Amino acid sequence: WSLADLANRSGIALSTLSRIETSRMTGTLESHVAIARALGTRLAELYTILEPAGPPAELTRPDGDRGTVVTPKGTALHLLTSSTGQKKMLVALLTLPPRKGTRDEKGPAGSERFLYVLKGEVQVAVNREKHRLKAGEGLYFQAALAHSFLNIGASAARALLVSCPPTL
Repeated sequence: WSLADLANRSGIALSTLSRIETSRMTGTLESHVAIARALGTRLAELYTILEPAGPPAELTRPDGDRGTVVTPKGTALHLLTSSTGQKKMLVALLTLPPRKGTRDEKGPAGSERFLYVLKGEVQVAVNREKHRLKAGEGLYFQAALAHSFLNIGASAARALLVSCPPTL
């Protein structure tokens, strides 16, 4: 497809797609989801497709920019690793503003997630079952189940989110 084809199928402006393609902008979570849908794939698979091969070991620093997705509500997912397509884990820092959260999502069958709360208090809903986690607590779950994250505190919450694709 050309960028014009993708723009027509995704509803994303051609100029925006061009800036994303040339790394002049990262785009929003909504634009990434629209692109994935237009391509007939899941968001995690889109990131896998787009990432080049990386080094066998990688140092992560707080100021490193490997990609950040921010929703209109201010929820941010900051990738902590590059070359995600070459790894068996996608590691990200999830920042949730007070009383804000993510929409329900489902990963592919066999995928797994682990959320470890670094700061604040986060409610994790997995298949409508709610788990309240405080700093220092974590939750492992099957990512193919409908799940969402909600900051139930009065200040920003931060959590480490590790996603693993299904084992081949």
